[in-house]
Amino acid sequence: MLALGGLAGVWLAALIIANWNDDALTEAAQRALQYTPPTEQSLEGNGYLILMGLDAPAGGDAVADAIALGRQRLAREIERRRWVEAHGDRQEGMPARIPPPRDAGDDVLPTRLRCPAEAADCFAWYARHEVEIASLARTQSAVLQRLAGITSAARFSNPAPAYWLAEHAPFGVLVRAHELWLAQASLAWNHGQQLQAMDMARQAVQLRRRLASGADTLVAAMIAIAMQHRELRWFSAASAQGTQPPPAAVTDAIESLLSVPTESLTPALAGEMRFIASAFYLYRTAGLTAEASEEPSAWWQRTLHKASNLGLLPHHSINLSIGYQQQVQALSSQPPHQLQAAFSEASRQWAEDGTCLPWGHLRNPVGRCLAAIQVPSYQGYAQRIADIDGYRRLVFLQHRAAAEQVAPPDMPAWLAQSPEALRNPYTLEPMQWDAATRSLVFEGREKQNQNPGRSSTYRVRLRE
Repeated sequence: MLALGGLAGVWLAALIIANWNDDALTEAAQRALQYTPPTEQSLEGNGYLILMGLDAPAGGDAVADAIALGRQRLAREIERRRWVEAHGDRQEGMPARIPPPRDAGDDVLPTRLRCPAEAADCFAWYARHEVEIASLARTQSAVLQRLAGITSAARFSNPAPAYWLAEHAPFGVLVRAHELWLAQASLAWNHGQQLQAMDMARQAVQLRRRLASGADTLVAAMIAIAMQHRELRWFSAASAQGTQPPPAAVTDAIESLLSVPTESLTPALAGEMRFIASAFYLYRTAGLTAEASEEPSAWWQRTLHKASNLGLLPHHSINLSIGYQQQVQALSSQPPHQLQAAFSEASRQWAEDGTCLPWGHLRNPVGRCLAAIQVPSYQGYAQRIADIDGYRRLVFLQHRAAAEQVAPPDMPAWLAQSPEALRNPYTLEPMQWDAATRSLVFEGREKQNQNPGRSSTYRVRLRE
C-alpha cells in the first residue's frame, strides 16, 4: 500500500509539473473564439433573420414580423454568449432563451400528412389529402411568404454567435414548410400545371441551397440534406409521372436543378470549429465541473474532478481541437472514393494522440482525449453528403432515361456509357440496374431515415 501510495504521489507530482503552464492560443484558435456582433448595415437584407423568426405569430406583415422576432433572438443569443463566457453553464441568472412554440412544425404540416418513406408515389399520396393540403397552404400562408422572403433576400448568413448552449433557428418549422411547398407543387403537377409546379420546386431548391451554404452549423447541414432528399424524391416522382415526357421547358428546368452538385461541408465545419473552441474555452473558467449539482458530491467524486481538472489545459486543448478540425476540413473535401482511406489513415493518428488513459500522456491527458475522441465521427457527416449526391446522380439518370425514352432492356448498356459525374461516387462504377423492379439502385454508406427501413440503399423506378 505504501508503495502504491508512493507511486500515486509521484504520478500526481509529475502530472502537476507537466501541466503547470498552458500554451498560448494559436492564431487559428483566436479566430475561432472571436465573435463581433453584427452591425446594423450587415443585418440589412439578411434572410437569416427571417429564418430566426420563422415561427413568429401571423397577423401583420409576415416577413417584417419574422425579422422582428429574429432580431430579438439574435440579441438574446449575444447576451447568453456573454453570460457563458463569464459564468460557464451555470443556469442561475442566465438570460432565458426564446424557444419556438411547442409542436410548431407539426402545425405547419402534421406528421400524418407527410408522405411516408414507404409510399411509392408522393404525388398520389398528396392527391389523396388534397383538401387538407390546400387548407394548410392558406392557414400557413405567412410561413410560406417568409420562405419566399428568405429565398429572395439580398444575403443569407448566420449572424448569431457559436457558443456552448447556443440555440438553433426554428428548423422544425423550416423543414415542414419546405415540405408543404413541395406538396403544393405535387398538387399543381397533378392538375396539369407543370410550369407552376416547377416554379415552386425551384424556390424550394433555392431555399435549401441558401441554408446549406450560409448556415454554418452541422445541424443546419444535416437539415439541408434532409430537405434535399425530399426534393430529389419529388423530382424522381415527377420524372416517373405519365407515359410521355413532360414539355421541353419542364424537362430542361428539372435537368438544370439536378445538375448542381450537393453543397460541401465547408461552411458547417467552419461553424463547428467555432462551437468546439467555445466549449473548451468554457473549461478555462469553469473546469470540468461547471454544472452545479443539487446533491453534494462524495469525496471520491471531488477528488476525481480535481484530478481531471489538473490534467486539462484549456488553451492546449483548443489548439489541438482546431488542428484536428482543420484536418477534418481537408479530409472532407476529398473525392468520395478517397474518403474512407483518408479518414482511416488520420484516425490512427487521432487514436494515438487521444489515448483516454491516465498514463497515455502526462501533459493535458484529459484535453487530448476530449479533443480527439469525437473527430472520427466526422467521416459519417462527409459520407452523408456523398450519399445524398449519389442519390442526386441516380435521380438525374432516371430523368435522362425518361427524357430519352431508354427501354428497360437497353438500360445496362446505357448506364455503362454514363459520364463519371453520374456514376457511383464511391466506386466510380455505373449505377446498378434492377431489371426485376425496373429501378435504378445506389448503395450509400450511411443510414437514411427517409428511406424505407432507414436503409442506406437508394432506389428510383422508371416511368411505366
